[in-house]
Amino acid sequence: MWDMQARVAAFDAERFRSLGPGYVALNLAGEAGELANVVKKLWRSDPRIGLPEGYEQIDSTHRAQISDELADVVMMSLVLANHLGIDVADALARKLAIIDERLQAGYYQHEAKTSPED
Repeated sequence: MWDMQARVAAFDAERFRSLGPGYVALNLAGEAGELANVVKKLWRSDPRIGLPEGYEQIDSTHRAQISDELADVVMMSLVLANHLGIDVADALARKLAIIDERLQAGYYQHEAKTSPED
């Protein structure tokens, strides 16, 4: 999957001039806002979207919208990571280890599963 980081780097280098990290970070925040707006509108129309089983309530048309917005968020994240020399796969592995430590320590309390079968 993360060969995509190299593909985004090549795409960015071929088509765009590098913008500063402030601009890229703000663009990333804007894209995340567009994603949140799609979900917010769904939530307004169906409050079940806020529940764990809410994923089942999202139809294929809205899933396509969410997919497009997620792609924008991931792409801008990778552009920022590439310009800063961050290996996203390594960063994700480190973050997963941190989250796992927090889970084991009870940091997330009610959000966490208590056993693999939950």
